[in-house]
Amino acid sequence: MISLEVFAKSFAIGNIYWFTNPQINSTEPHPHLCIGVKDKSIAFLICGTSQFEKKKRHFELNGLPFETLVRLEPDSSNHLYKNTYINCNEIQVHSINDLFTTDGFSFFGTISNSELYQVRNGLEISDLLEQDIKDFILKLFPEI
Repeated sequence: MISLEVFAKSFAIGNIYWFTNPQINSTEPHPHLCIGVKDKSIAFLICGTSQFEKKKRHFELNGLPFETLVRLEPDSSNHLYKNTYINCNEIQVHSINDLFTTDGFSFFGTISNSELYQVRNGLEISDLLEQDIKDFILKLFPEI
């Protein structure tokens, strides 16, 4: 088993992690996209979903811009097995220590530069994010 220090260093923007998330209403594991890390103790993640129609309806009912819903297509780098949608309006804050002790937590893959650009754009466009968190995260993103 790896140490907490090594585990914390493994978090990087664009990485996908797979785990059961107590912050969502599901007992099934989901992919989560890392969009930032603070002090090697906090990870900013967005939970992915394959339920496009449900997300589409939510976006339409709430007048949200579709640029804030990013599709990740399965490929050999991300290892996803179906289209996965990232809602850039919903950032989750996780303790890396808590993730370290989560059963079944695993690294899954990475997204492409094109997808990373779309996520960055979605974060910039979002009016639902707290401005201080949004500013902090956008400063972490690499220039693409």
